[in-house]
Amino acid sequence: MKLLRISIIRICTFLLIPALVWGQAKDEFSNKTLAGVEVQAFEKKRNPLKSPDAIVVLDSSKLQIGNALSFLPALNTQAGIRMEERSPGSYRLAIRGSSLRAPFGVRNVKIYWNQMAFTDAGNNSYFALLDPDQFQQMVVSKGPSGGLYGAGTGGVILLSSQAYQAPSVHHQELFHSLGGYKQSWDIRLGNVSNAHRFYASFWQQQGYREQSAMKKQWFSYEWNKSFSTSGAINVLAYYGDLAYQTPGGLTLKQYQENPTQARPAAGAIRGAVEQMATFKLKSYLVGAHVSNAWNARWAWDAMHALQVNQVENPTIRNYELRNEPNVNNRGVIHYKQAAGQGQFTWDIGYEFQSGQFDSRTYGNRKGIKDTLQFEQNTRVQQGGIFTQMEYNGLKNWAFTLAGSYNKLWTEFQSSEGIFSPRLAIVRQLSPYQYLVGKIAHGFSPPSIAEIRPSTNVINRTLRAEKGWNYELSYRGLLPKANLTWDLSLYQFNLDETIVLRRAADGADFYDNVGKTTQQGMELSVQWTATPFVQILSATTWQNFRFTDYNSAGRNYSGNFLTGTSPFQQSLLLVWNLLPGLKWNQQLLMTDYIYLNDANTDILPSSRLWNSKISYQKRQAKYSWELWFAMDNLFNEKYSAGPDLNAVGARYYNASPGRNFSGGLKIGFF
Repeated sequence: MKLLRISIIRICTFLLIPALVWGQAKDEFSNKTLAGVEVQAFEKKRNPLKSPDAIVVLDSSKLQIGNALSFLPALNTQAGIRMEERSPGSYRLAIRGSSLRAPFGVRNVKIYWNQMAFTDAGNNSYFALLDPDQFQQMVVSKGPSGGLYGAGTGGVILLSSQAYQAPSVHHQELFHSLGGYKQSWDIRLGNVSNAHRFYASFWQQQGYREQSAMKKQWFSYEWNKSFSTSGAINVLAYYGDLAYQTPGGLTLKQYQENPTQARPAAGAIRGAVEQMATFKLKSYLVGAHVSNAWNARWAWDAMHALQVNQVENPTIRNYELRNEPNVNNRGVIHYKQAAGQGQFTWDIGYEFQSGQFDSRTYGNRKGIKDTLQFEQNTRVQQGGIFTQMEYNGLKNWAFTLAGSYNKLWTEFQSSEGIFSPRLAIVRQLSPYQYLVGKIAHGFSPPSIAEIRPSTNVINRTLRAEKGWNYELSYRGLLPKANLTWDLSLYQFNLDETIVLRRAADGADFYDNVGKTTQQGMELSVQWTATPFVQILSATTWQNFRFTDYNSAGRNYSGNFLTGTSPFQQSLLLVWNLLPGLKWNQQLLMTDYIYLNDANTDILPSSRLWNSKISYQKRQAKYSWELWFAMDNLFNEKYSAGPDLNAVGARYYNASPGRNFSGGLKIGFF
């Protein structure tokens, strides 16, 4: 009872104090405009309320609700999405599912930037390279996509930075209480038909724990050129240099005694500090997206890109060097029926990726490369063809039928391909209310890191995950009440589920364990209570269980899927206190998480409170914004990114206690 009373007092204090300083201000996230909003997703410009798929739209203001050092604060405000930070620069992402396949990094989630694939041919996405400041919009699709964005079951992220802005120069300086400093420059030149953008940033931070410092340098260039009224070319190039230290997991006793320590030595195994455990990445990309229309009915898009990723990774166990050049291309032809002849559209296209993945593993002698232990070079290719048809010629009804055939080729395994269909029906119940039913198949081949894990033993028997997703959604908008909602219920039956295992020395390897049943319910509500107060709530219920899992004589059927939480709640309040003065307050509550397949070890629930206040002033020739943020306001002790199925129960990666950041943005026009 005492804990309940304290929590209630905190909530009231945290949420109601701004009522004392209310003022007249503009509503930044107005619900009134949602009926007319369209986003580019699944080869169409779509209204989120009418979409046949479960999509989330985050514009630039929502991407920067926190300190904008990563996408974590913004993504964790959305139902069904959980992003974890193991240490600065090391992130995991789960969309409607576990991060069990990703001990670090982002896997089984396809990421596209201006419709060009950012995810490489080996199904790895180096998400930590990107800055939220770069993007005008993020669209997240939850659940299998029926193969329109390649093979995958973990969802799709579509990033857009294409919107034209008048010539300007923006500069930001950011400071963090954990020894962090970031600066960025955003330079835009040209006009609406011929625009150039240069973006550069530098970020370094000491981190909360020993051996958790990070440094990132980034430079990108974009060129957008329009031809007549229908053609356009978008050129994108970047260079990223990322290095972050990896402190390693702690046992419960170590975590309780000193959560800031790095993983210590144990017997003959050296600790993270002594081995200088670090992940270093240099990444390059150059690509182009060309689009044009032949006439009023037919149009096409073509995307081509070359990406090179170079990894140097001294770990506690060994020292790995990787060189991974990739090429990817995608082409789509669009057809739409002429006006007055019904409402029918058709898309047909392909996607192909090819990568050379060369790896050499050495011994690690206190951070120095030692003798060669293992060398392996291979080519990975994956591709697919897809089609999509939509018809909404019947009053109050819309139908989507889509499908794809995807295949993965490696020298280690026989090629595995499968056809994945997708069917959705949208029923308009009233001018602003919609009921959506959807059935989609998902197919996710193993990534190169799963086929070739850190045990250095090639897994030639690992098979792709595949399954069916059944979903029902009810969405709506009440214009007079300034209230929108999105309620989704789904069940995803997954076969050949890929899970992470650990060898006795802590090395990762992967296996298919049979079946899982993933049932969930998500509720997102956005309410503009007054012209100066808005509330955004996202609630997630998940009942993810193994249904056919036997290993080493043990039956885990019926256990909860490792790394998932049965309940998550996000609450974001945006207070527009005075013209230009805004206060964001965020509550993130995560229920307990099972840390191993046996469900014998549990990570306790956590409640995280964040706050950010900013003041912005804009004049004809310049603008400036001063902001201050405080994360983990009540100093919660928690571990946001635990190591799952860890040997020796070293699950815990301690997250920072109360910490602060502040920044100044200056713009010239």
